[in-house]
Amino acid sequence: MADDSIPTLALPGGSILQFFVMTIPLFGVYCYFLYLAITRPSIADPDNEAFYEPRIRLTDILYVYLTTWVLYAILVIYMLWFVNKRRRLSKRYEKEGIVILGDVQYEDEDRWLVNCLFRKHDYGYVIYDLEKVASHPACDYKGPLEGKIRKKVRVYHRFPREQVSILVIPQYPYSGQPKTDLEADWASFSETYLVSEGYNEAADNNRGSIQKVMSRDRSLGIILISLGWLAFLLFASVFVCLQIDEISDVYQDESSYWAWTIFIIVMAGVTPVVAIGGNLIRWKIYERWILRSGKNARPDGSFGSPRKSRRKNRSERGASQTKASEEEDGAYVQMT
Repeated sequence: MADDSIPTLALPGGSILQFFVMTIPLFGVYCYFLYLAITRPSIADPDNEAFYEPRIRLTDILYVYLTTWVLYAILVIYMLWFVNKRRRLSKRYEKEGIVILGDVQYEDEDRWLVNCLFRKHDYGYVIYDLEKVASHPACDYKGPLEGKIRKKVRVYHRFPREQVSILVIPQYPYSGQPKTDLEADWASFSETYLVSEGYNEAADNNRGSIQKVMSRDRSLGIILISLGWLAFLLFASVFVCLQIDEISDVYQDESSYWAWTIFIIVMAGVTPVVAIGGNLIRWKIYERWILRSGKNARPDGSFGSPRKSRRKNRSERGASQTKASEEEDGAYVQMT
């Protein structure tokens, strides 16, 4: 059993097994659908009593198979392409990053539903001075760099820290990431990785130091499971189309032409557009978040959105005016 006082540097090693076990009930249902497709021609006869019983259309089963195919295709492209690009971007910090000092803000909100749905507890904020980035000899950024920046980042060490090492890619001054959290990320996809000794200085007295973290790279296992699903779904979809060929003359709501048409459209059109295009859009959003996102500090030192700040000021002024009006009205009330 893991010690809660030690920061988790990677997800538990049983995640592949969990992913596999979670798909077993779905696989059982899909095998039942395949059984229905196998036995459907044997009851496709008006003289058969089973012909008039309620049934699941093979076309509907085909829709389910093809929809799941697209979802697993998205996952495979994500694991093969997106994850590798994310890892290369993360390793750029190790090769090109400059080190400055900054703070890490983290608030462990006790809202389990929000944490489960949006994983809020996996994110914190880094705050560092852009002028320190501009004054570094390796920084060749041409634009003005003034004041502090507050940036949302992925954290592995879930506790606030002050004056810790922040890695910044010189060409992208808004790309700051906590060094110890990046090391944890590198450990998650490396065979072994040594956590820097500086972590002991950043951790509080109640936390242990981990000098060596074993690999938790589970992408290959997830890819193999997903590829197995894709092979099964492809075979099942083709088989259902062939079965529809045999029964389309008997069942008026089954069309062989439509089944093959939708199969080709999904395989040749929908899958490349959604799987590749969707992951490409997601990568552009992720890359911008890592390299270019962040809020500059306002003159008063706060980092809130100017629009929210104006709205807050208006509400405060409105509240004060209302209070003053009530006080004036109250001055004319005579107590008897």
